[in-house]
Amino acid sequence: MPLLLLIRLYWALWPPRARRACLFRQSCSRHVYRTTRRHGLRAGWAALARRYGQCRPGALGFQHPLSGAWHLLLADGTQLPVAEVAPAWRP
Repeated sequence: MPLLLLIRLYWALWPPRARRACLFRQSCSRHVYRTTRRHGLRAGWAALARRYGQCRPGALGFQHPLSGAWHLLLADGTQLPVAEVAPAWRP
């Protein structure tokens, strides 16, 4: 599939140290790759579009006022629980 080939090329040609630190525990490229392999191209493109919308500058960490749990508020308004946040972005 073309999307899987593009992701593999990204992994091979773009050095990890030059990539932006991912907000998610499972990186965006790994998430899209796995979704595409398991559910097909349409689901892969949908996963890519969703992650692209979430993974923009403007994420904000906060402690939920009722539960006290730490969350990351993404640019699209999604609240990401700490279990899904990459270690580099945790408090």
